[in-house]
Amino acid sequence: MQVFDQEIYDIVEKGLEGNGLSAENVLALYEVEETSKEAAYIRWAGQELSMIAADGVAEIHAQIGLNSTVCPKNCKFCSFAACNNVRKGKYELPKEDVLEYAKLYVEEGANLILMLTTASYSFDKLVDMVGSVREVIPADMPLLVNTDDMQLDQCRQLKAAGANGAYHAVRMREGEDTEIPVEKRFETFANLREAGLTLSTCVEPVGPEHTPEELAEATMRCISTNPLSAGVGKRIGVPGTLVYDRGMLTDVANANMVAVYRLATGRDLRLNCSANTVMTAASGANLAWAEVGTNPRDTVERTEHGGRGSNIAQLRKMFAASGWQVLDGPSKGWMR
Repeated sequence: MQVFDQEIYDIVEKGLEGNGLSAENVLALYEVEETSKEAAYIRWAGQELSMIAADGVAEIHAQIGLNSTVCPKNCKFCSFAACNNVRKGKYELPKEDVLEYAKLYVEEGANLILMLTTASYSFDKLVDMVGSVREVIPADMPLLVNTDDMQLDQCRQLKAAGANGAYHAVRMREGEDTEIPVEKRFETFANLREAGLTLSTCVEPVGPEHTPEELAEATMRCISTNPLSAGVGKRIGVPGTLVYDRGMLTDVANANMVAVYRLATGRDLRLNCSANTVMTAASGANLAWAEVGTNPRDTVERTEHGGRGSNIAQLRKMFAASGWQVLDGPSKGWMR
């Protein structure tokens, strides 16, 4: 009978102390075979530490996709990318629909609202949309954007309009599977921080081709940005995209990575994403996303009309099935 790997056990025990792990330790955990007994222990530990860090409370953040106009940044995994030739023409969600979605999400109990755009979306229009949404949601409801890289003045404009933060990330193999320099991402991180906007980020989109070394590097980089939410997100294969044939992670592999990220970052990070299955939610992920409007991970005009976007009721059931309580009211810590 195979003996449990003592080195992995010791690293996990160190991670359970809640003070984070070294890059060397993180790499060792990512190297563990996904169906091993050590992997099962990592997943248990990730959930144990997340439950402690968040007092057993999960959150559901709500995304509204504003447009699907083809994007010049050419991220090979994204349905919006011009290089993928998946979408045609120009489509933008009407403002009245955006406002109705925002109000509905508040009524349904979303803990945070985020608006997503392609790099083709007018920045002035985004500022206007932020201001309009802010007027119809409670003052203590966090409002974030997920958009193109931004200069400091643009970040300040969004802050003045009513945004509290942004989702922004260095993607896996940035500059190779995308046409965005890594340096540009770091400039935006700095600009968001300088403007007083909080950060949500992630190690994503992860596929089966990404190595433990890449994952460990991306994890330590993510931790260094001091985000309010972070974790590991698997790539969703979109037919017609240039990386579709690379395949997708198994749910088991994704759950392992979610747990490794929790142990790597310690208990200071309250929100660990991405809870996209019961298994990931039972391995340390306590943040999930409901989605309406356009979605880079599918090809329909609106993800709620036959696409892959989850709704709040579905995500509540997922968290209940994995032992989490969902926060009642707005997410905390995003207002600066």
